[in-house]
Parts: sequence; C-alpha cells; structure tokens
Amino acid sequence: MQERARIVEIRGDRVTVVPVDIEACIGCKNRECKANGSRFTAVNSRGLSLSPGDEVRVGASAKSQLAQGLVSVLLPALAAIAVYLLFPRLARGYGEGARVAATLAALAACAWTRVRVAGRFEPRHSEIVEVL
Repeated sequence: MQERARIVEIRGDRVTVVPVDIEACIGCKNRECKANGSRFTAVNSRGLSLSPGDEVRVGASAKSQLAQGLVSVLLPALAAIAVYLLFPRLARGYGEGARVAATLAALAACAWTRVRVAGRFEPRHSEIVEVL
C-alpha cells in the first residue's frame, strides 16, 4: 500500500504528513478533516532530502507487511488446520459438526488474541518511499 502525502513537519527522521488524494474523503462531510487533513507520522529511513510542503509517496515497510501477513493469515490458518486434523484424536465420539465448530472456535480465538495483543505493541510507522 502506497499513497501520496504532503509534508507538514520534520523532526529528525520522523516526518508528519497529510494525505493528498484519499478516495474515502471525496464524500466526507467533515469540514475540519478536509481543511486540515488527517495527519500521521512517517519515517525517513532512506535519508531522502525533504522539506515541508514536499509531496512524497508513503508506504508500509516490508517488515510490517510481512509481520501482518504472518499474524493475520498464516497463524490462524495453521491453528485451524491443526485443530481440524487433531480433533478426531483428541475428542473421540464427536461428529463432523463438533469438528467444524472446534475449527471455527480456533479461528475466533486467533482473531480475539490478535485484537487483544495488537494494542500492546507500538505501531510501526509508514516510511517515505520517494519524493514526487
């Protein structure tokens, strides 16, 4: 995911930017948000020469995308597969409905855990990819 943004403020390698073209903002009635924009912080990890007012392309770091993919997709899929395959050995005498219910419960547990744990970690900032 990458989007265009305008630099508002620079403090070391932390850059405050405001998005330029957001499709979701087209129909928005919030005048405050439209006038000031929805500011967020990005990191200038590539050491690009920046100044306030520059238009830049901001993207999520590859590490963040990989971590999100592993936690959001791979972990729940592995948990569901493990429960589905191990259920007949662990709970003998139950039918296919119970097996499917246990698999769905494993997926729900992963989703619940993901939501509860996500707030404990500092969010990774987007990074400045290029100056436009």
